[in-house]
Amino acid sequence: MASAMSGVPFEGPEKKVELVLRGQPSLRELPEATWRRVVEAAGACVLSCMRGDAVDAYLLSESSLLVWDGRLTMLTCGRTHLVDAVFAMLEMFPPESVALLMYERKNEHFPERQPSTFVQDARRLHERFPGRALRFGAEHEHRVMLFSTDAPFTPAADDATLEVLMHGIDPRWLETDFATDTAKQELTRRAQTLLPGFRVDEHLFDPVGYSLNAIRDDRYYTIHVTPQRVGSYVSFETNVDFRQGLGPLLDRVLALFSPEAFDVVTFVPEATIVEPAGAPLEIAGAVLRKHVVHDMAGYRVSFRHFFHPAPTGHEPATAVVLDA
Repeated sequence: MASAMSGVPFEGPEKKVELVLRGQPSLRELPEATWRRVVEAAGACVLSCMRGDAVDAYLLSESSLLVWDGRLTMLTCGRTHLVDAVFAMLEMFPPESVALLMYERKNEHFPERQPSTFVQDARRLHERFPGRALRFGAEHEHRVMLFSTDAPFTPAADDATLEVLMHGIDPRWLETDFATDTAKQELTRRAQTLLPGFRVDEHLFDPVGYSLNAIRDDRYYTIHVTPQRVGSYVSFETNVDFRQGLGPLLDRVLALFSPEAFDVVTFVPEATIVEPAGAPLEIAGAVLRKHVVHDMAGYRVSFRHFFHPAPTGHEPATAVVLDA
């Protein structure tokens, strides 16, 4: 994520697009200048690029862009308008080449500062590619909104994605303390242990903020930290197949950031589902507030919102100084 401007809170929760193409040359053969123009259409810029054997990972001023031969994933935070970047991408390919387009938005901390709403974005996309939009979670609580194209799509058996979206993170990562070299080194060291064996590209923003891309073969994970005291937020995402070890991976991620509340969002190919739709997920010390499961675009999408109960007996904080 990009750093917050002085006195203006930064929007950590991200917008995300997944685009899968068929019958096109490899996306990785497109020049880097093309991807820079796409990113700029969203109101962001490319900071660096890490090229791998099967995926290229672009670190952005606002989150990440990951490009495979036939698909891409782009996440942007802040006040970006990702749907404009989506239309910039679509101008490069014939409509019949789009096998899947999925657009996602997390509820924002400061929605009044966004250039558009999810509904406005979804309507624009629907005009170009008919689809449907769903809300996972309650309207005025933690939630994820998804739009996907209607055309039938069958994901590969190993095409699973995990998102851990965390609010109210550990105070050790907040603001000035996080900006020190010691904090950066500790976070980098611990972040690399979440899924070992990955090449890592990272950026520490000025005055605060941290982003990390990691790739190994065709797998990735990303971490984006918004360490401000108002609206602190971290996102962790990976396409490493977590289905045989979701609990241990979640434990490592949550132990690193100690969030007060968090969402666990999973996308699993429908054809591979063997457990019941409501299979439990137990996280020590956390309470499951909401669980929504629905099949969408060939995936079973599961949204779980957890929180850690707050201790009682806190004194109130000063909210405002009143003139006499």
